[in-house]
Amino acid sequence: MALMLVHTLAVLLATPVAAAPPATPSAPTTRAPAAPAKPIALDWRARLAIAIKALQAADPDRLARLDKLQPTRSGRDDDLSFGQAELQDPRAAAVLLRRLLRGEEPIAVRCALVDALPTTGGDWQEGAAALVGIDAAPQVRKRLVEIMRYADAPHSVHGLRLGFKDEDPEIKVAAARTAGFSRQGPELFTELYSSTFDTDWDLRAAAVQALGMLKLPQSREVLLKALYDEERDVRLQGLLALEQLDPDGVIYLPEIDRLARDRKSHRIARTAELMLQRRRAALKAGTAPVVTAAAP
Repeated sequence: MALMLVHTLAVLLATPVAAAPPATPSAPTTRAPAAPAKPIALDWRARLAIAIKALQAADPDRLARLDKLQPTRSGRDDDLSFGQAELQDPRAAAVLLRRLLRGEEPIAVRCALVDALPTTGGDWQEGAAALVGIDAAPQVRKRLVEIMRYADAPHSVHGLRLGFKDEDPEIKVAAARTAGFSRQGPELFTELYSSTFDTDWDLRAAAVQALGMLKLPQSREVLLKALYDEERDVRLQGLLALEQLDPDGVIYLPEIDRLARDRKSHRIARTAELMLQRRRAALKAGTAPVVTAAAP
């Protein structure tokens, strides 16, 4: 038995072992180039801090002057304004915003700071919109809302929406009026529409006026409703707004006949009467279209 094991082992040791095949070189792995990292969007406070630091390093004297610059009285009213050419510098926007953010200066001075922001041509829009919901003084918030007419989207819309939500009625009115001048005014249709149902007639009138300025077809129904408002200023703005929306068709509205007899507002009666004259002239000339309008 032992001899058989020895013989088997000898056979195994004598058998040549086949060499392993040479390894085939693998194809190089190709990796897609990494996408460039997206720049981190900094909010307005961070950008303000960076801008102040840069100005401090580049021109500390200018920074000191802008920080202490004071407005002067403009005209016969009590308003203050900055007329210094030094503010027509994009770098000045950060300094003005920082002064507003501190909130330490008199209200009249802060109002003047707000008015000066658009003249800088700098990075002021996002900060000004945010300050509508931050500043403690209603007078300053109103000015911030009013300069939203010079701001671009989305900052103008954000600032005006904050104005519509403000607890001060005058700021809501300012937001409605400013929306009529804003290029982004159509985005505020919901806020303007809701404002036409407000208990404050001044806000209703401002919202109706803005809808007329924006000439939005979907506002026709609510403008017709305004013609029946108990407040004459709202009725007048509704009439003028419909004329802006459809200058040719407004004269055929049946409501015009009633408004021409409005005894509470000479201006409404006169405006409606002029429209009736245009209607009669068109009927006489045979150019009147068939127009029907139901009272709301």
